[in-house]
Amino acid sequence: MNLVTKEKNNSFLKFVKRHRVLLIVLAVLIAVCIPLVLTVPSETDLKGAVSQEFQQLEARKESYTFNSIGIMSAYKAQKQISAADVRQVTILGVAGQAIDTTDNTFTTFFVNFVSWLPSLLDGAWITISLTISSVAAGVIMSVFIALGKMSKFKPLSMICRAYVFFFRGTPLLMQLYFLWFGLPLLFPSLTISDRFVAAFIAFSLNSAAYCAENIRAAIESIDKGQFEAAKALGFTYGQTMRKIVIPQTYRRLIPPIANEFIMVLKDASLTSIIALQDLSKITNSILTSTGEVSVYIVSMVIYLIITAVFSKVFTVLEKKFSIYE
Repeated sequence: MNLVTKEKNNSFLKFVKRHRVLLIVLAVLIAVCIPLVLTVPSETDLKGAVSQEFQQLEARKESYTFNSIGIMSAYKAQKQISAADVRQVTILGVAGQAIDTTDNTFTTFFVNFVSWLPSLLDGAWITISLTISSVAAGVIMSVFIALGKMSKFKPLSMICRAYVFFFRGTPLLMQLYFLWFGLPLLFPSLTISDRFVAAFIAFSLNSAAYCAENIRAAIESIDKGQFEAAKALGFTYGQTMRKIVIPQTYRRLIPPIANEFIMVLKDASLTSIIALQDLSKITNSILTSTGEVSVYIVSMVIYLIITAVFSKVFTVLEKKFSIYE
């Protein structure tokens, strides 16, 4: 028992040493965020910071919005005095303070950030869900397509080659257009009413073609002598692939699949043409309604964070499967 405990302690110490910088950063963020969360001003606090002059304005139409992201809150009020006269006030709440940011461009950005973030995160979740599901489905299909393309049965090989040629040789945007707009006109019974499902099918079919080539190349990169040795030992083709070839292709497949994942993540913005509410579509909607181009900065940062996180995941996986090299 003591030896087991000692090994666990050693493993924990190694983990701490290896990731000490990350752990320090996390500790600092937690130490900073907890007081901010506990002191974030409420909607009532922010309303109280609106000037009396603005409150007393008589308006034809008025609107109010309140948003909070835990460490900051924001309040926006707008009054239409006349057709050409629209007044607005913005209040930022942080660290127990309600700050009037109406005439300050820099602090107004943080008010907008608090207002935009919930919608942008919803869009980011749709983007991530579409990317993970379509790449996963594409990888599963690509295994059969790659094996079919390598098959000695000519009709099957030709069909798989034609599939790869078509989906690699035509733009993904056109494939998505056809699936959503063209297919219902040609075959009404095949109409897809759900935008996410339509995007998932288009991206999965496209991803399968690219991943199939990666899998074929990885399998063919294995030394032919290993196939001959396995055959001499009495292994069947299936046993050779499952026990000898496939374990060696894991690490070789991870980098190209990671690249495919990142490409699909960025190409997910194409789904805005079918009005799927992904990160790109919501960003453009916010720009249209507010005219604030700074929303692109927030959106690009979110894309960078997502890309960085999944790149790290694939790097860890590549190191884990490097034991087969």
